[in-house]
Amino acid sequence: MSQTSFEISFSFIGTGKTVKGEIQRNNCPQTFEAIRDKIREKGFYTVRSRGNIGSTRTYWMILIGLRKGGEKDEYKKYKTGDIVYCPRQDALFLIIDNPKIQYPAYFIGKVTEGLELLSSLQNGVMCKIELKDIT
Repeated sequence: MSQTSFEISFSFIGTGKTVKGEIQRNNCPQTFEAIRDKIREKGFYTVRSRGNIGSTRTYWMILIGLRKGGEKDEYKKYKTGDIVYCPRQDALFLIIDNPKIQYPAYFIGKVTEGLELLSSLQNGVMCKIELKDIT
């Protein structure tokens, strides 16, 4: 893995389910650094998560509490498996299927494993976030 790409895992506590992905520092450097700083304190970061409101789940929200502003390039063409940061919600969104997101969001990476697990999770489940290959 290159120096600008890092593995990220989202383990949903009490469910035995884990979603893995890859984030690129150069896509959202301020957001990446804020996530990395939170994780460095304990080696992981635990936050609340939930699905979008509506009859069909189109994205899963991980409420990360970074309070970062926008990055340079707003992302508008969401694809299944994208990981984006939405400053207005202060959350990472794991895109499940063609969402209608009304707020600016910024691409940070892609889900590589376990995306299908998100549709069966209950709202409010706690999520443990870990990064690998941090130097």
